Formats: sequence, structure tokens, C-alpha cells
Amino acid sequence: MILHVIDGLCKTGQVIEAHDWLHRIESSGWSPNVYTYSALIDGFCKGGMVDNAFKVLSKMVGNGILPDVVTYSSIINAYCKEEKMEEAENMLEIMMQQHICPNAFTYSSLIEGLCLKGEIGRAKQLLDSIVERGLKPNIVNYNTLLNGYCKKGSMDEAWLIFLEIPDKGLQHDVHTYNTLLDGLSKSGKVDEALQLLSEMVEKGISPNVVTCSILIDGYCSHGEMVRARELFYSMAETGINRNIFTYCILIKGYCKAGNLDEAWRFFDEISRVGLQHSTVSYNTMMHGLIRLSSFSDGWKLFQEMEAHNIHPDPHTYTILLDGFCRIHRISEALAFLRVMEAKGVNPDIVTYGVLINGLCKGQRLDEAIRLFNHLRSNGLNPNVQIYSMMLDSLYNEGREGEARRLMEEMERSGCAPNGVTFNIIVWNLVKSKKVHEAIPFLEEMCRREFVVNSDIIYALHDELRIGEGKDEKLQEIVKKVCAQN
Repeated sequence: MILHVIDGLCKTGQVIEAHDWLHRIESSGWSPNVYTYSALIDGFCKGGMVDNAFKVLSKMVGNGILPDVVTYSSIINAYCKEEKMEEAENMLEIMMQQHICPNAFTYSSLIEGLCLKGEIGRAKQLLDSIVERGLKPNIVNYNTLLNGYCKKGSMDEAWLIFLEIPDKGLQHDVHTYNTLLDGLSKSGKVDEALQLLSEMVEKGISPNVVTCSILIDGYCSHGEMVRARELFYSMAETGINRNIFTYCILIKGYCKAGNLDEAWRFFDEISRVGLQHSTVSYNTMMHGLIRLSSFSDGWKLFQEMEAHNIHPDPHTYTILLDGFCRIHRISEALAFLRVMEAKGVNPDIVTYGVLINGLCKGQRLDEAIRLFNHLRSNGLNPNVQIYSMMLDSLYNEGREGEARRLMEEMERSGCAPNGVTFNIIVWNLVKSKKVHEAIPFLEEMCRREFVVNSDIIYALHDELRIGEGKDEKLQEIVKKVCAQN
């Protein structure tokens, strides 16, 4: 009974209430079991409050309740989503020291986390190590790695993984095909994706609405709206029902192409074909309007959305906050943040990222720093995107000392820099004629297979030319960078 209450509260996002409720019943002498603690830990993890989850884990162990694979996997998954791979791998080590075997979900989380950081090579090594430990990877593990290669645009490697799957005694499923189709479509290889679709059908795997939506999205991403629309209308002929998300892909595609008339036409068609408008459909249209400098129309759509009792979510408010920032109405954006909070909608890290970005671009860096410093008190950890935009602004304003201190804080917090972060740091070191300080960062970029910006490469070549190629260390790193880019 108690487990169901706590689990129910967590699943509806009321994790703080679940924690308070657990504390009260503990005070009355009731002892929670591993399942109760695990439900609460999972709730904190899914709510982005992994530090709170870790505190519950410590309390659980202190009370003599041993965590199980579900408990550890929830925290590992949360760390991986925040790209805190060192903490995730430490948790895996603790788990294995206690002779608790990781399951498919544990390994999928770790592989996905490494892929998110762009460390696909390490993700592949981890997958290979599963076999060495006497475990058999499943199709979920391979699909996760396949997705990592596709997201990175490494389609040759993705094909190798796809071809390796049958050799491991596994069968491709619809998710495997959809993942590779998505990678091919986003790489502009839509015709190759259509060939793969034919193979999929020949093998008896039926395409679903996701399959068609992926291909439509591929056409939309490359501005091929005629072909996208043809495929959209052909779905009904093959017995595949179009859903709200398929419509949203087309609306997004037409907005991206600058064709608001067609976007509005498909938006209006949703209700005519018997589908219900959702928060997602309104968000998609609103986002398109605001990105095409029609903030007033986007605001009207927001008011219509509320009038139709379609509840805005954090993403809705984030879209509107971004709109305020784009038209340089930063003070109104900050006031709207307070409206959002008053309505009981908690801003997430993306929301704060939009505001911090707006403040930075509006030359209000001190306010951005105050908002940044306020994040942890709201139970949120800055992500790599926020650290990167803060670093960029600090460097641009000549506040190099603060930028260095922020880099140190970023390292202490376990937030791993991505390619954008490295490019910001290296570019500013190169601009300041501190090329040799940039070399260790460049070496790390090569190790992680991050792309180095062309401006940096040109500047490094200029340094070599000025020094007449006598700097061997610089010459070596330039060769390495050019070979990888």
C-alpha cells in the first residue's frame, strides 16, 4: 500500500511530497523496504534531482537496506543523462563490488551516456566488454550504440554495427531499422533510407508511423517539402494512420522552410481529420512563428491554447521566453518567468538556459551570473550548454580570470565539456596568443574526436607560418587536428 502511494506520487512528478510522506511514516516507526526506497530514488532521478537521489541512497544503506540492480541503475541512468560519466562509472564499480550484476538497462544507460558525450569509441569498448564479462548483449544495447553513431553522423560505423547484429545471434527489430533510417535521413541520404525501407519490408518487419515520420522528417530537414507531403498522404494508402506527431513534423518543416501558410494549413487540418490538438502541436506552431519573427502571432496562439484548456508545459513557456529574448525584451522575459512559477510550472534547466543566453547576448552578464548562481538552490545543475555560453560571454568581455574559475567549477561539478566548450576555450587562448596553453585542449579534442572550428585551424596555420614551421610541438598538433577534421 505505502509503496503504491510513494510510487504514484513520484510518477505524477510529486517527488518532494513523496519524500515528505516517507519521512513522516518513518517517524512513526515504519521501516521502508528496498522497493520503497528505489521508487523514491527513481522519482528524484527522473525529476533531474540526482543529488537528492544519492542522499536517499546513502540513508537507505545507513538503515541497513541493500540497494538492488534497479536502485543503482536509476542513479547510473540519471548521471548518464547529465553526462556525468565519472560518477556513473564509479556507481557501476560500487555495484559490481557488491556482486550485483548490471542488467541491459544499466549498460544501455552507460552506452547512451558515452554517446551523448560524443565518446562513441568508449561506448563500443563498453559493449565489447559485456561479452568479455560473460554476459550477452541484447538488441537494446546495440540499438543504443547504433543511435550514438547515427546522432554523430558516423554512418559508415553505424552500418558496421547494423551488419554486426545478426553475427551476434540477434535480430534487427523495427527500432533498429528506425534508428538507421533516422541517421540516413538526417545525413541527407533519404534515397538510401528508402532502399533500407524496402529491405525492412522484405524481411517481414512492418513499417510503423514512426518509420514514416522519420522519413518525412528527413525530407523536411533538407527542404524537400513536396516529397515530404507526398509520403505523408501515401501513409493512408498503406494503412498507416497519421498521428499528431506526424502533423507536427510537417508543420515544423514548413516553418523551417519559411512557409507559414502551409504550416497553418496543416495545423488547422489536425482538428478536421478528427485528431485532438495537443500541447505539442501548439508548441510546434508557436515555435515556428516566433522563430520567423512573428512573436505577436505566437503570443496570440498561446492565449488561444489556454482558452481551449490545453495546458502549457515548461517547453511552452521556454518558447515564449526565447521569443521575448529574441526581440530584446529581456525584462519582460524575467517577469514572465515569475508568471510561469506563479502558475505552478517549474522552470527546467533548458528554460534557465534560454534566459541566461538572452542576458548574455543582451550584455547583461552580471544578471546572467546571478541567475546562474541561483540554479543550484532550485535543485538544478548547470549543463554543458549553460557553462559554454557563460564561458563565451566571460571571454568576450575580457573577464578571463572568471572564465578560468568557471572552468574549474565545471570540472569539480563533473560536467564534461563538449566540442563547443573546447572550441570556445581554444579560440580564446589562440586569440590571446597563448597557443601553447591551447595545445593540451586540442590534444583532448582529438582524443574525443571533436571537430575543431575552421577559424582555429586557420589561426594555427598562421602561427606556424609566422614561426616558419620551427615549432615542432605546434606542427605536430596541427597535423593531428587537420587529419581529423
